[in-house]
Amino acid sequence: MTYHIFLFFMFWLFRIFIKEVKGLDNIPKKGCIVASNHTSYLDPPMLGSYIATKLRIKVHYLGKEELFKNFIGKILYKSFETIPIDTTGKHKSWLRCALKYIKKKEIIGIFPEGGRSCDGTIQRGKTGAVRLALAAKSPIVPVGIKGTYRIWPVHKKLFKMKKIAKVNIGKPIYFDRYYKRKITKKLLRQLTDKLMRDIAKLSEQRHNP
Repeated sequence: MTYHIFLFFMFWLFRIFIKEVKGLDNIPKKGCIVASNHTSYLDPPMLGSYIATKLRIKVHYLGKEELFKNFIGKILYKSFETIPIDTTGKHKSWLRCALKYIKKKEIIGIFPEGGRSCDGTIQRGKTGAVRLALAAKSPIVPVGIKGTYRIWPVHKKLFKMKKIAKVNIGKPIYFDRYYKRKITKKLLRQLTDKLMRDIAKLSEQRHNP
């Protein structure tokens, strides 16, 4: 119940900020990964609530374990089935959890940069999104978000009421040719850099890994 109330509220709230969304039809309805650039506090709830409401598919984001430690964080993140992730990289329980949701034909939302960009430009991607895609044999849908940094950047406590956010959803990336190959750090890096180039293009930026 909490999830649906919040989803409804967020969808209508973020229509205040969203000017344009392109490519929603590019998201498969059979379970996938959505990977986006990340410059603002608004990105996860805005993108997640829009996709979930329009496609009627639940979106699960990865969240740092620290977010679950306070009382409010526990309620919110558990209500929306956010997946806690160990930022040290020692534990891989997030991978098993994400695979479970993809098998249920739901969506995993990931920001490959690992956190919000401090200056609004796209950062080097971490390899977790590609690792998950290969394990789940699932496509990654690249997404470019523009405008949210101007609305609510990481260094500001308050947001601006501006209808300038644009969301550009690209074609899904399939990794079929790599499913039977040995997964090496080199392969993960190559595929991640390719993903980040696509995200950069969709957000009208240039990616320099």
